[in-house]
Amino acid sequence: MDASAYLEEDLPVFGTMTALIGISWYISIELNIRLFFTFKRRKGLYFWSCLVSSWGVLIQPLAIILADFGVWKDALGAITVIYLSWWMMVVPQSFVLYSRLHLVLSNTKRLRWVLYMVIFTTIVFSIPTMIVGILAQTSMKNLGSPYLIWDKVQLTAFFVQETVLSLIYIVETYKRLKNSAMLHRDGGNSKEVLNHLIWVNVLVIALDCSLLALSYSNLFFVQSAYKPCVYGVKLRIEFAILNRLISSIQRSSNQSYGQENGYPE
Repeated sequence: MDASAYLEEDLPVFGTMTALIGISWYISIELNIRLFFTFKRRKGLYFWSCLVSSWGVLIQPLAIILADFGVWKDALGAITVIYLSWWMMVVPQSFVLYSRLHLVLSNTKRLRWVLYMVIFTTIVFSIPTMIVGILAQTSMKNLGSPYLIWDKVQLTAFFVQETVLSLIYIVETYKRLKNSAMLHRDGGNSKEVLNHLIWVNVLVIALDCSLLALSYSNLFFVQSAYKPCVYGVKLRIEFAILNRLISSIQRSSNQSYGQENGYPE
């Protein structure tokens, strides 16, 4: 039974996928609008990582729909776009977190090691996933079983990496919360932002756990729609809180400069 026939018979799964894909598209479009209105200078790792990841969230489910329902007849082209959009969606998300990590972590050596980890994971896990995945679903069907195992391995690797990044944010943010001088400099706004940053990263870890659990349950069709939705939600909440964080830090710095030079707050 092909994918379209299966989905037509299993209406609950089809309805769930439709809702999840709709959420993914909404988040992607809304985030693109916010990116272009927020950033006057459209450059830098953070901007481009957000932009590429948001386009992956939009394109991947669209490519899956076109392939599953036989609209896209060229199997190689469809599978290639599915995996390229998967890369766009997954890999830049870690760079989004890394690009703002210096706001809470000032240790350059640790920042460098985090960058090495992100680059290592990108090369070792994402590139083989694309190559083997495309081959397994086009010209080398015998790679299907090994690829299913590898897919869980790479998903676990990215889960561990994003969990490490989120835990670093949580730990370093908690340290800053203990710095009362910095927190009271702007009337308590920094404390609110830092508390939100902790809870956002807790939510990110929870979403990653749900995605990992769904993958190991072998619910392929639901997972294919849930993954873009999860990455879209994570990207949206990270975009919101990281922008608030940098605004809070800039405001605190300006107020500190004003006090040191006799300017009113």
